[in-house]
Amino acid sequence: MTKNVFHVMACNGHGLAQSPYLGTLLADRIAGGELHDDLGAVGRARSRFAPSLLKAPTLRAVWAVDRIADRLNSR
Repeated sequence: MTKNVFHVMACNGHGLAQSPYLGTLLADRIAGGELHDDLGAVGRARSRFAPSLLKAPTLRAVWAVDRIADRLNSR
């Protein structure tokens, strides 16, 4: 889990039974409780994906350049 960020995702078809249980464990953890073994088994110590270099300003700049190139090429 990332510091100060907690998230819960799908439970592979067992959501009706598992979601409330994991939600309760996560709520206890957020409230300052210890990490329960069941919550630790489904958690990750670090993010699964690398940080992206393509943040919003970069994407908007690339989009703008592409739009300008389209307009120049259409003439």
